[in-house]
Amino acid sequence: MKKTLALAALLAFSFSGFAQEGGFKGGEPPPQQKDAGSKGTEDTGESKIDQIRDMRKNAWVTLEGHILKKTAEESYTFRDETGTLDVNIPHAVWDGKEFNADDMVRLSGYVKGTGEQTKLNVERVEKP
Repeated sequence: MKKTLALAALLAFSFSGFAQEGGFKGGEPPPQQKDAGSKGTEDTGESKIDQIRDMRKNAWVTLEGHILKKTAEESYTFRDETGTLDVNIPHAVWDGKEFNADDMVRLSGYVKGTGEQTKLNVERVEKP
């Protein structure tokens, strides 16, 4: 009886690990378009990459665009219609969600650095 219960618990924990995988799966990004149906910042509270380069450190921002590629363990290159930005997305933030380079994503997080050294520490990844 104890062996059966232990085996059932082991299987339950091993399958829950698969459900949390998620992440960026690569692929070919779509061509960049200036009028790709983005919403105006006045009604969505979203920012653009060229705007956040001048924001204060630790400002909370939301960006919409495409993750182009994985550059390191938790680092990615992100693009919107105004440029590209290095973003840090911890494994836990993916929460089982998977995206390809052609998927539009919404990233929310904290600004780190200024100017060309600006990065985004992502706290939330979702579909727009």
